[in-house]
Amino acid sequence: MADVFVPLNRFQSVVTELTGEEDNIYNTPSGVSTIVLSAQVTNTGTQTNPVTIFVISNQQLPVPQYSGLELTGSFVSASTLLTLNERFIKSETAAYVQFLNNLSEEPFGYSASFYETNILRDLRAVAYDISNDTTIRTTKAAVRGYFDKNGDTLIPKGQVSASVNALDYARDLALQIIKNESVTGSSDVTRLYQSTVTQSFYETYTTTGSLLSGSTYLIDGLYQMLITNIESPVLVDQAPIDLIRNVEIPAGDSLSPVVAGKLVLEETYGLVVSGSTELKVILSILESANE
Repeated sequence: MADVFVPLNRFQSVVTELTGEEDNIYNTPSGVSTIVLSAQVTNTGTQTNPVTIFVISNQQLPVPQYSGLELTGSFVSASTLLTLNERFIKSETAAYVQFLNNLSEEPFGYSASFYETNILRDLRAVAYDISNDTTIRTTKAAVRGYFDKNGDTLIPKGQVSASVNALDYARDLALQIIKNESVTGSSDVTRLYQSTVTQSFYETYTTTGSLLSGSTYLIDGLYQMLITNIESPVLVDQAPIDLIRNVEIPAGDSLSPVVAGKLVLEETYGLVVSGSTELKVILSILESANE
């Protein structure tokens, strides 16, 4: 909510002339959402003039960084082993996080569904990417899984470390599973934290040499990217969204590019209009305080 008083609903009109540059004609105040009821751009000149209108969010979004990570090939067998052990990795990692939380001096409100959802989504993304020689799904998981559309974290307060621990442990399990060996045979996994779901093995598969090193390299790099994106995300400005671009308005004519009530601007969003100084803009808006 805004620090100043904002009426529950407020109708306003914005009337302005363009400067010939990109004019930010309206910014939604903090604590407010705005419905554009109507918008009209009038050409008062004697010749046709184009107009461009776009929305800026004034938000920053995380961009996953794959610094130093190079695709090294497709590893279908390793992906198959990870997929075969989805339930095991999900259950074991969630139990591990709960175990650490119970030992904490200040335990948080642990939600198994929150961690299981994240664990499974990230695992499937990594399994797909190592099989298809890409980073597309891990990138999507890193952004949409842990941040909302405005770039704000979806991780509950006080649970960043737990989310990182979950990724660390899932990675340790994955790196041992692709060897087709018991996870407790690794120095990184000394014990199991649940016994409900057991590890599965691929009896006819043995991974060795470059296949093992290549899949290990990619799994480690993809999980590290997920961790880094949580701990220290690199944020960039969200790209403007075009409403219309270079639409021509004949001399003496008008353009109404917004169907009544169909454009909603969230708080801090801006409406930018670019065109000739012979163009005039009239907005009719409804501001509503966010609850």
